[in-house]
Amino acid sequence: MLATYRLFIAFGLSMAVASHAFADDPTSSGTGFAVTADGWILTNAHVVQDCGRIEVKGKGDATDPRIDETNDLAVVKVSSTDPLKPLAFRRSPTRLGEDIVAVGYPLATLLADSVKITTGNVNALAGIRNDTRYIQISTPIQPGNSGGPVVDRNGYLLGITSATLSKKTADEIGITAQNVNFAIRASVAELFLQSQSLVDQAADATKDPTALSTADLADRVTPSVFQILCYPKPDARVAITPESPNSIQTQPPASSVNLPAATDDASLEVPRARSGFVRHPKGIAPIRSAADGDAKTIGEAPNGSPVEVTELLGDWYRVAVGGSSGYMHYSWVRVNEFEEPAGDGRFVQVKSFRTLEDARSFIKASSVPLAAHLAANGWIAVTLHDVYGEQEAKDLSNALKTHGLIAKDAIVTFGNTYVRKVCCN
Repeated sequence: MLATYRLFIAFGLSMAVASHAFADDPTSSGTGFAVTADGWILTNAHVVQDCGRIEVKGKGDATDPRIDETNDLAVVKVSSTDPLKPLAFRRSPTRLGEDIVAVGYPLATLLADSVKITTGNVNALAGIRNDTRYIQISTPIQPGNSGGPVVDRNGYLLGITSATLSKKTADEIGITAQNVNFAIRASVAELFLQSQSLVDQAADATKDPTALSTADLADRVTPSVFQILCYPKPDARVAITPESPNSIQTQPPASSVNLPAATDDASLEVPRARSGFVRHPKGIAPIRSAADGDAKTIGEAPNGSPVEVTELLGDWYRVAVGGSSGYMHYSWVRVNEFEEPAGDGRFVQVKSFRTLEDARSFIKASSVPLAAHLAANGWIAVTLHDVYGEQEAKDLSNALKTHGLIAKDAIVTFGNTYVRKVCCN
């Protein structure tokens, strides 16, 4: 990036998606929008750069990323049975002070995961130090907005949300600037598309369109806008041969996390969870106001905090911890009553089933060694046979996915998400 970019903080790199999966989740997210009907989506380079896999939510995995790092632009291709609805690029000059709308997926793991719009104005016709590739906008943007379209009141593209002043810059100048954000001009993006032999859709210059209300703009623009998820690259250190799945090279699991012996006649009754302690991959777990991942956070508890479990509600426990009462996802609590191994090992969960019979059939058909466990929520979880260290589990999971030996949505999780091993030798 140019030196100017040191004054920015890129917003494509949002927080990782929080769920009981804990790994093989996206490492970051951003926004993109259709620029051709046949599947090309425009976004920021920093949204898709260095991703092992790029997912356009609702459209599947993206391919053929083409990146212009200098101008922080990129396009990716998705396959779609229905034509996409490309946004039209405005040809007339951007006017100082004109009303604009930004569309994107900010803070998707904290707020609602739906598309969001914010309104503002064009504050300046250049970026920092008169960089004419940018316009300065007052439209509020958050992590996850990067790559989203900035449109005028007719729904025509003016720019691509890119950056805001960083906290470091605020510290250096001694003030916190408010709503100082930047978008790459649509004309810069148009030149980039031409360099890739892609033809954008231009606004009809013969029309004299009427300015739309914000609600009408949302109806027109949002079908063209998508959330983009960036997944980590598989670790090249994991050696695997597709023709010989049993030859996977891994270090043996630590002796402290050996699995109990398999028992095909194990009870499928989940023990009552009464007590335990907090164990969250980020070192601190949120306490929610309701049994819902989108519910308000009313407190936090660091790992190791004693927890009293008073009720099970689906995938959530009602808990008392550190003087607070609220809800925690069951995978954030190490429960004393469960029989799975102690220690801090990870399982690679491949699939889950409602019945043990379905899990057993799946295991018998698999080309890799698997085991079944009764999970705390009553489902039967099918995992790789052994327990691994955290990074080792991630590496192995990514390698197996790359070679098609386990499902793409397999996850890495703590062992105590499970009550006991129930089959199969």
